[in-house]
This record gives sequence, structure tokens and C-alpha cells, in this order.
Amino acid sequence: MLDENLIAELVERKVVLDTFRRLASAKKELIYNTAAKLFGEYGYDGLAVDRFCHDAGISKGSFFQYFQSKSHLLEFAVLVLDDQLAKWVADMRKAETAVLARDRLLYLYQSLVLNATLHPSEQKFYLFVTHALDHAGVVLEELDLERHFHDYVRQIVERGVQTGEIREDFEVDLTESLVSIVIEALVRRQFSGRRVPRRRMEEYLISFLFDGVKA
Repeated sequence: MLDENLIAELVERKVVLDTFRRLASAKKELIYNTAAKLFGEYGYDGLAVDRFCHDAGISKGSFFQYFQSKSHLLEFAVLVLDDQLAKWVADMRKAETAVLARDRLLYLYQSLVLNATLHPSEQKFYLFVTHALDHAGVVLEELDLERHFHDYVRQIVERGVQTGEIREDFEVDLTESLVSIVIEALVRRQFSGRRVPRRRMEEYLISFLFDGVKA
């Protein structure tokens, strides 16, 4: 279910209108799921408001009682997904028990790709927001969905440098960026449906990273 505190915040920020806040939780959830699914499938330009209303089971008049425009609908969906990603990464950190950087990165990869809690439609929406939204001509300020993973990787790299598992003569920022690029590429590949056997991908991840960055 959607976080009602987040919805209240979005009303204050005028992302959604107060009429939306008063909807039943199940209806708000349906609207979010429909938006994520359709934006993921058709992008921003390819999705008509009429099509969204049809799939969400609302009238066009109701739509404009909930959102000022299609771009507000997109911003709503992105911010809900962003909130879910933040909580997902927080839960990962709490559950993690590994000590070595290589094991922690493997755990992160397994959590993101093999044990992903995102619905397939949300995975497509994630790919759209992170890699195709710039081409849609819509600007959503300060929305970086990948920052949650970057922060986690940076924490792992900093600890690996401290323990000597990762060489310290490289800048932490550079190492974090390179490691994040590799993990993001694997996530995109998996979310795009271009899957490879689990063992092969895990071996590739660890070998590629640590053959290059181990002291």
C-alpha cells in the first residue's frame, strides 16, 4: 500500500490534488500501478490520458480532479517508486550480514536482481525513468532513482578501502562510480529481460570488479 504520509507530502507540494488524497487506499494503489505499467510500456509521449483513464477505471474528469496534468501523474509515480526504492535499500542494509566488500557487493546484486521486490511493470518503469525520460522532453527536478544504490555502494567501497580489501590509491569517488556503473548495467540487463545464468553473472561481477580494484 502507498505511504499516506508521502501522499500528504505530495499534496503539499501540489504534485497531486487533495481529492486524490481522499481516495480509498486501494484506488490510489491502482492508479499508481497503472501509471507505472503504462509509462513503462509507452513512455511519456506515447501514453494518452484517455488510455490511462481507461486502464485505471476513472473518468477523464476525475483524472483532472486528481492531477493537474499528465506530467504531474508521472511525477507522482516516480516519487512513489523513489520512496519504495529508499525503503527497499534500507531493508537490504538491515538484513545484510556480510563483512567483506566482495560479499557485500554480491549480496547487493542478488537483492537488486535475483530477489527484486519490484513488480515486472515497475522494473520497466524504472528503466524508463533512469534511461529514457530525458528523451521525453519532461524535466523532473532532483529525481535520481539510482542514488540509493550509489550511496550503498559508496559505503561498501569506503569500508573496503579501510580494511585493505580495495586498493586505496584510487579515489573513493572514482571507485564508487565505476562499481556502480557495473552493477547498474547488470540491473538494466536483468530488468530488460536479457538474463544470463545466475552463477555466471555472479562470477562475472566479482571477477570484473576485484581483478581490477583489489590491492
